[in-house]
Amino acid sequence: MSVKHAILILLSQSPRHRYDLKVSFESMVYKQWEINAGQIYTTIDRLVRDGLVDASSEEETDLRIYRITPKGEEEIQKWLLEPVEKPLLKDDFYFKLLCVKQLSSFNLEKMVKQQKEMIIKNILELQLLRKNISFTKENETILYLIDGKILHLEADMKWLEIIPD
Repeated sequence: MSVKHAILILLSQSPRHRYDLKVSFESMVYKQWEINAGQIYTTIDRLVRDGLVDASSEEETDLRIYRITPKGEEEIQKWLLEPVEKPLLKDDFYFKLLCVKQLSSFNLEKMVKQQKEMIIKNILELQLLRKNISFTKENETILYLIDGKILHLEADMKWLEIIPD
């Protein structure tokens, strides 16, 4: 996840102050990813330094308001068009499976069973989340994200079924 790009996206909608960026970010991701205020602050400072964002102060409140620059708009377009590369074999469970083969005795069946239980728990959590989000134009993307993650988890479950005991 790119906090930098999320901030640029939010600023492309309207100028905002730092705390508003935190609240808007958490709202955008349906409170599924909390973000530390310090992370927002350091990221926005870098965006200003790099010329992607401008800052100004409100006279009556002394709050700094941030606005995206044309260079920031270009950065959004560039980032959105870059395909997202997925690591082919870098996965914590896959790595554990490789490691277990190095041991002379280990209960692989128990390891696989616990992983399946975790996947089932994750699927149930996602299904509950999906059930609690009504379909609207604004919610369409998060629903696609949830459905995609469920499909990935179901594929992982099928993969675990082929691992011999």
